[in-house]
Amino acid sequence: MRDRKLFVGAGIRRLRDSRTMTQADLARQLRISTAYLSQMETNQRPVSASVLYGLSQLFGGEAANLMSEDPDRLAADLREALSDPIFSQQETSHVDIRALALSAPWLAHRFIELHSAFRRTLDPAAPSDEPNTEQARGMNAHPFEVVRDFFHYTDNYIDDLDQAAERLAGRAFDQRGRDTGAFISFLQSRHGVRVRDMQEDDPRLRSFDPKSRILSLNPAIDPTTRAFQLAYQIARLEGGSMIDARAEDATLRTPDAKAIAQAALTNYFAAALLMPYAAFAGEAKRLRHDLVRLGHLFGASFEQVCHRLSTLQRTGAKGVPVYFVKLDRAGNIVKRHSATRFQFARFGSACPLWNVHEAFEAPDRILAQQAEMPDGTRYLCLAKCIVKPAQHHGGPMQRFAIGLGCAISDAHHFVYADEIDPRGRSGVAKIGVSCRLCAREDCAQRSAPPLSRRLTLNQDEREALPYSIV
Repeated sequence: MRDRKLFVGAGIRRLRDSRTMTQADLARQLRISTAYLSQMETNQRPVSASVLYGLSQLFGGEAANLMSEDPDRLAADLREALSDPIFSQQETSHVDIRALALSAPWLAHRFIELHSAFRRTLDPAAPSDEPNTEQARGMNAHPFEVVRDFFHYTDNYIDDLDQAAERLAGRAFDQRGRDTGAFISFLQSRHGVRVRDMQEDDPRLRSFDPKSRILSLNPAIDPTTRAFQLAYQIARLEGGSMIDARAEDATLRTPDAKAIAQAALTNYFAAALLMPYAAFAGEAKRLRHDLVRLGHLFGASFEQVCHRLSTLQRTGAKGVPVYFVKLDRAGNIVKRHSATRFQFARFGSACPLWNVHEAFEAPDRILAQQAEMPDGTRYLCLAKCIVKPAQHHGGPMQRFAIGLGCAISDAHHFVYADEIDPRGRSGVAKIGVSCRLCAREDCAQRSAPPLSRRLTLNQDEREALPYSIV
């Protein structure tokens, strides 16, 4: 897939200033001209792959954060914050917003944090899917949201962990496969870890005793979950120091946020071990992203396959840009990421016409929808309900909806698009980010009027909505 152009001039200047280097000093070490470096620092030219590699050699993990400075994603977050009614007296153009995201990303992030804190002061108990940082924790910022935002701004790809997991997969498992038997054998032979089943009434999925070197797994979990829990333990033992260092680099200041980041990064390593980057990306292309066949091939669940597709963001070898989302039955966003222009609602609920909500009504099917946003951008939207069975009689079942999608221009890479006409007008769902951000005047599914438009009410007439949008 073609890589997106990377404009991160402010980040390069920040790295250079941290080492008190002049432009000439850095250009010399990168073996490029000072004029070329100046153009990149002022975002007149994108950063090339060779320069990005050179920066990583010079600055190590600090340079990895450059990949998180995605001006398009940051500009989208700024646009949503600026749609708040408190800014209604001053209209801000898309050009101005993008200019701020390009030239002063740190200021854009601080503005979003300030707006998030303001929203929480209005209703501290209201749930929201908004970015949060440690500076805002006094305003009830939750460490889970802090970590989720960290992954959001790193493009959901952690290069050093992904590469390390791929090397381990090739070195230790290519010949004997990556299944539960191979993982159990590896844990025993390399780390002296014995695997056994827990008592049947134990509510935990996994438990590791570092003293006895015994890993206990719940016997009721399905094979894909069992394989993932084994991969998780391998990730902790093989990549623990790298994972801990990455969590430290993530500028997460509270112990809770660091602990959550360590678990999330271990999950990332485990998924990359189960589904090594090059092999998984190659099979996804060959199978035209047949999610079921990919699951069978790699011994992974539907959710694991979809989430892994959302991490295929390696420079020079990117997969199809997709969005990934996991919702519960109440519509709360549990996981989210978008490498596309598709934007998730940060406040309030998602669009009710989006097929991810319909998935709960058809738990055994993968639903395909062609959807159009108010700006005319179309997407192939896939959705499926997953059910995690109860571990015992009378126990609760967990139901979630998984959403995966791509721009309609990339839909031909998916088998599910074969019956969709990307140029047709019929059968296209007119969706939006959320009701408060959507300006559609003819949508009868509205739960709230748009914030940016005036309303009129006619006491003598009543249509689908009790008001008209002006």
